[in-house]
Amino acid sequence: MTNDDAIRDLIAAYALTLDADDVDACIELFTADGEFVVFGKTLSGPDQIREMFTRAPRGMHLTGVTLIDVRGTSATARTQVLFVNAVTHHMRLALYDDECVTVNGQWRFRRRRCQFLTTDGLADSPQEQTS
Repeated sequence: MTNDDAIRDLIAAYALTLDADDVDACIELFTADGEFVVFGKTLSGPDQIREMFTRAPRGMHLTGVTLIDVRGTSATARTQVLFVNAVTHHMRLALYDDECVTVNGQWRFRRRRCQFLTTDGLADSPQEQTS
């Protein structure tokens, strides 16, 4: 398996474990000091990330194309994501920007940032307008 394939599998595992409400499995995809940046807030470490996942609305994360740049044991990736809320069926368009590293031979998220596509461009919140 190539590094690109392994990183795509990491991104798919994130979406599928989170959608199946397997928060613990999703947390394992991050490094011990991993960060998740969403809604303009930086969540550091497994406890803060877990709290956000357990409070977030349930839904489906549909991933699109991913652009990956591998440099040895680190990589960056940008992925299209469409989130569909399970209750309301409202959709959010987003881009995930990832910093990934290998830990014990496995790719993990070191930092994951979610930005939403709004009518004015990328924003930290789906309702935020930049103009």
